[in-house]
Amino acid sequence: MSENRTWITVVSVIIGAAAIAFLPLTTTVGLALMAGVVIGTLLEPGLGLIVTLIAGPWAAWMNTYLPGLLPIDAGQLMVGFTLGAWVLGGLARREFVIPRSPLLIPLGLFVGWTAITLLWAPDLVFGLPEVIKWIEIVLVMLLALDVARRRGTHWIVTGLFATTAVQALIGIYEARIRGVGPLGFMLSEGAYRAYGTFEQPNPFAGFLGTVLPMAITLTAYCALRMAYSLVSVQPPGRLPYILRFTLYAFITLLLAAGLYLSFSRGAWLGAAVALGAVIVFAPRRLWTGLALGAVALSGLIALSSAGLLPASIAERLADAGTLLEIRDVRGVPINDVNYSLIERQAHWQAALNMLRDRPWTGVGFSNYQPLYEQYRLLNWPMPLGHAHNIYLNLAAETGLIGLGLYLLLWICLFGLTFRTIRRAQGFERAIALGLLGTWVHLSTHMLVDNLYVNNTHLLIGALLGLLVALPRPIPSPISNIQSPTSNL
Repeated sequence: MSENRTWITVVSVIIGAAAIAFLPLTTTVGLALMAGVVIGTLLEPGLGLIVTLIAGPWAAWMNTYLPGLLPIDAGQLMVGFTLGAWVLGGLARREFVIPRSPLLIPLGLFVGWTAITLLWAPDLVFGLPEVIKWIEIVLVMLLALDVARRRGTHWIVTGLFATTAVQALIGIYEARIRGVGPLGFMLSEGAYRAYGTFEQPNPFAGFLGTVLPMAITLTAYCALRMAYSLVSVQPPGRLPYILRFTLYAFITLLLAAGLYLSFSRGAWLGAAVALGAVIVFAPRRLWTGLALGAVALSGLIALSSAGLLPASIAERLADAGTLLEIRDVRGVPINDVNYSLIERQAHWQAALNMLRDRPWTGVGFSNYQPLYEQYRLLNWPMPLGHAHNIYLNLAAETGLIGLGLYLLLWICLFGLTFRTIRRAQGFERAIALGLLGTWVHLSTHMLVDNLYVNNTHLLIGALLGLLVALPRPIPSPISNIQSPTSNL
């Protein structure tokens, strides 16, 4: 293996020298970055995974501003190259072993059924890419699991925080600094909803909300460790905790700001429920967590009743109770205030019409859009691509069988997360608590949306791999230090 790395280094130096000598500076820099990513991925697929997570959310931006530049988007190019480097590198070293994961069976059952539904799907152009997307989730999970066990969970955490922090910075710039933007996202003169490179605020907010709970739990953990170091007779070393706390707190603020500036009610609701779940299950004793959750909920209700919530939040959530209401909207008067809500409910009704037509098998995976015309309401001719409710969407496309297998997957996912929270200690337990918030956010937000878009599934695959790696945590300087806070 060392000989292979030597040859790669020699060839890289020769190519780099030639580029510097004969190509313009900007081209040389771009090629150098690409070469660095390629070489780094060949030497360590974990680096390729980090780059994949960062590049993934740029798919919608590329399709909008650079259409046709590449045959597929940069995220898909990177995930293919990284997976190939991982497999071929392992085979070349005769060390490649497919990691074991307790989620493989429920994932396999769900993905297998979605593939079967393509047999009666009218349009494979819509269905086949979605099946491939779920296969990528499985493969990225296995890659992330292998990287976490070989290199440490911090590799995966780095990729998660890097991609969401980049998106948050872009969203903040779009919302409050740039001063111009799409008219449909305008809130007031010079102020817009943040949407990152997703080109839509809701999936952008869902992307940030997926990682925000982990940023919060790691910030809280480092704060507790830092406080313990201040009062301990033999402090375990304050500088690492101060640096980590500062970094995690900054990332938390970035993600929270981006989420807020998206003005996505579904994401706000998901984030609130996720934070409540983290508060309840953070203490080792459930009754303590329930008491803390009750106090937090009472405080929120009191602030709302007293009119102390920020006006922008209060106004946006004024009709939040109707977000999950399923009703017949035929003949309902439409205005600027209720348009988005009625539009979503009309698409829910179209999904229910599909489900009534084919209750067990569905109309075919990811074929909601091509069949929408047959099942839509009269006043809503434009399909939105999906039903804006993942559960109704899956029921319509894969039937009750597919929905049942999807729910089984999530039951297994939550069960593994709770088991990990009970067994893990220190830093790893903080990650597990954050992942609990992640699953709660996703399952809540997707009551009003579908977040498996714009390569977000690659992020979800990495999160799954991180979770599976946690029951056998890799020692770290923080997690090895025992203190009273390790019981929190």
